[in-house]
Amino acid sequence: MSNQYRHGSSRRPSQFTSLYVANLDPQVSDETLVQMFSGFGKIIRSVRAKDFRGQSRGFAFIEFESSVSAEQAAEQMNERLIGQRILCVERTPKVDEGDYSTR
Repeated sequence: MSNQYRHGSSRRPSQFTSLYVANLDPQVSDETLVQMFSGFGKIIRSVRAKDFRGQSRGFAFIEFESSVSAEQAAEQMNERLIGQRILCVERTPKVDEGDYSTR
């Protein structure tokens, strides 16, 4: 099964404007995360998941204004070394903030 359909949605991947960013270095701040991806287009929302202590859980979601921006960011940022880790960036259906812990 391709990465594009891993999340079980019947929508075509080209409609997605959100990215799932995994293997995120814990030293990457919210501001740095936005800076890393803002060159691809307007970011609507960026949420770095944190545990109950406020520590990074190593993943984030980024929602772009356009699917073209999301596609370009996924292609260019996937497998890029950021800090001490290689990012895994995949397109994903939009995720509501309540669907994962951010605090």
